[in-house]
Amino acid sequence: QNGVYGYKVTSKSNGNSIFLPAAGYRSGSSLYDAGSIGDYWSGSLGTDYPGDAYGLDFNSSYVGWYLDRRYYGRSVRPVCQ
Repeated sequence: QNGVYGYKVTSKSNGNSIFLPAAGYRSGSSLYDAGSIGDYWSGSLGTDYPGDAYGLDFNSSYVGWYLDRRYYGRSVRPVCQ
C-alpha cells in the first residue's frame, strides 16, 4: 500500500479493514526483517498459560496465526472501536 509492503486485514463482520506494515520483529535490542515480514500480537491470551498470546505472522508466501510467549518483541497495531 503506497509503496509499503504489508498485509491488509478485513473484518468478516463489518467490512472494516486495517493495513499492517511489514515491521519485522525485535530480539533484544536488534530489529530483524523490517520491510519483509510482519509479526503482530493480537489481544487474545493463551488459555493454558497466561504468558502466551496469539499473534499474526506474514511474509510474501505465508499468513498464519501462532501462539507464543508474550515477552518477544512483536508489533502491535492499536485500533479504536
